[in-house]
Amino acid sequence: MNILLCLPFEAVAPKGNSIAARRLAQGFQAAGHKVFLLDWPAVDDIKRVEEVLAVFRPNLCLIMHAWRCAKAIRHIHQHSAIPTIVSLRGTDLNEMLDEPATQAQISAILSGCRGIVVFHGEGKKKLASYKAEWAAKTRVIANGANLPTSAVDYRARLHSASETFLFVTISGLREVKQPLLILPWLEDLRNEFPNLGLAHAGPPLEQPIVDTFREFQANHSWLSHLDQVPHEEIDSFLRAGQVYVSASRSEGMPHGVREAMLCGMPLLLSDIPGHRNMAEAEHEALFFGDRESFLRQVGRLLCDPGLRQGLGSKALTRAQGECRNANEIACYIDFFQTILSKGNLS
Repeated sequence: MNILLCLPFEAVAPKGNSIAARRLAQGFQAAGHKVFLLDWPAVDDIKRVEEVLAVFRPNLCLIMHAWRCAKAIRHIHQHSAIPTIVSLRGTDLNEMLDEPATQAQISAILSGCRGIVVFHGEGKKKLASYKAEWAAKTRVIANGANLPTSAVDYRARLHSASETFLFVTISGLREVKQPLLILPWLEDLRNEFPNLGLAHAGPPLEQPIVDTFREFQANHSWLSHLDQVPHEEIDSFLRAGQVYVSASRSEGMPHGVREAMLCGMPLLLSDIPGHRNMAEAEHEALFFGDRESFLRQVGRLLCDPGLRQGLGSKALTRAQGECRNANEIACYIDFFQTILSKGNLS
């Protein structure tokens, strides 16, 4: 089977394809299939899309973001009979389907594709609430995880003192991840907890967010940032901190959260469906919805080592169990074969 894997611009790291894409590509290849990664900017270049279709001759296309790959998807639907499978990301499902400016195009893409992948059963239920035909061709496949072990001293690399209570987070610098939201809240907390710090890792993607973030960082030495952490060192970066925090406005199944769970870290997460589907409140994570709840939850984490240990231990157990029980690659290949053999899922 020849599999064309299409990626949007924000899924592409500065020095290579996204973690999810690499994992899928390697898994498909290990199972005996050929893979061509069409990433940005090529995925937005119709001439390049046509060249790849003509030369690689894919049996099907897996598109990892409906809206961000919309131009390529529309061209494939209009000019070929190649089946497309759309992996709906968090912004697709939680925002683009409801936004007046994008709703019609996303709807057309989902109606025209042969299969849809979502990370959780809740995602399939949400699609069913729009159109039953979408749910009928949807498969729930959880994100896999591959967390190498390393021994890099990221405390030293970040110039973070040993006594600093360090929050860590991984996300691109873009609005949907809300990297700016918690910064003034943490600054307020430092009046009571002066040893508090935050280490952020993620590529600069949206310039207004990047500029504001860097301006804040220049005036606050407790905030550190790395544009990129090699995936083989992610565990060392995460373990440099005591708590993983995410303020994202919309998520599907974020790798950063899953990797933090595999490191046995307590989680402090924005109260959104994508996070709620990954961790249970007071069991594997604490959740916040506004400044007041954020300050309250941080206070609990700072003052209660037993709470941190319990949350982290349960997060590790849950993540290990989910990764052990799910075979992401086999689920995708089974889905592909079903589509190719039957032509559709309805």
